[in-house]
Amino acid sequence: MCLGLVYWFFKPDHQTLTNSNSNETESYTESKYSQTSASQNKNAPQLSASLQGTEIDCPIQVDKQGKLILTVGIRSCFDYFFSSLGEKSENELISNIRQYLTSNLPAEAAKYAIYLLNQYVAYNHALKNLTPESNFSATDYNAYQRLVNQINGFQQKYFKPEEIKALFGNERNLNQFNIDQMRIYADKSLSTEEKATQISQLIDKLPENLGPGVKTAMQFQELQQLTQEIKGKGGTAEDIRTMRENLLGTEAAQRLEKVDQEEAVWGQQVNSYLNERDQILQTGMSNETKQQSVQELRKKYFGTNEEQLRAQAYETMHDQKNN
Repeated sequence: MCLGLVYWFFKPDHQTLTNSNSNETESYTESKYSQTSASQNKNAPQLSASLQGTEIDCPIQVDKQGKLILTVGIRSCFDYFFSSLGEKSENELISNIRQYLTSNLPAEAAKYAIYLLNQYVAYNHALKNLTPESNFSATDYNAYQRLVNQINGFQQKYFKPEEIKALFGNERNLNQFNIDQMRIYADKSLSTEEKATQISQLIDKLPENLGPGVKTAMQFQELQQLTQEIKGKGGTAEDIRTMRENLLGTEAAQRLEKVDQEEAVWGQQVNSYLNERDQILQTGMSNETKQQSVQELRKKYFGTNEEQLRAQAYETMHDQKNN
């Protein structure tokens, strides 16, 4: 997993945020603006061309006293507008964001949100002055750690601890995960199975609010990498099974093993079918007779329409490989 994190992975679901705080808060942005409704609201900013027709992604919340609640939705809002930088100047986009905030939030919340916007802009300007070390290696986890420490230092310069936790908490967690993961993979004293155990522990420690499917996606990526490592070392099926159990747990490992067995049976079936199909295509029969014979053969090997369509995909790959 690369260190540059994809931020939209971690944007909160607006409905989840609203429901989880329904007894204490209310959302002043619950009705998100599409470009159509925005054009009907004289207080809404004119969106850049690339954002027209989209919803304004600003799941910002305030409490019943009209005070801003710190959530990652604030940063999500800023990033939504700044994604069209180039179509509009930075100053124009800042003006658009301020207009949106003052139009949709109570005065006190809007004032604080605009303050955070100003700090966020200054922070991003500061990041441009970061100079990565020369001969920067993609596997040098110590260099990555120093870079992340610099980024964290800028965050501390422009934001209070509670603001950092809300705006950058997920990013910090994932950055540190990546560094720890690199450290584990670089440790030659660890077996692949031991690496799987330690990486599983890292994933388990990540907070639940990262978003649906994030941990699962991480497990899948680690599974791919560790499997390749085992195969590259000439490992056995037992080695792969142990690694899977350490990474995913016994039940998940058993399910994967069952899938492997089913895929092996399917692969043998496809290979037998393709061999017989090749024999048909190499005969002196007319093309029409060949195609009819292949169709009958396909139905013989594959009982459902879904399997037959899947087999045809293999036919295409097989023919391209042999031509």
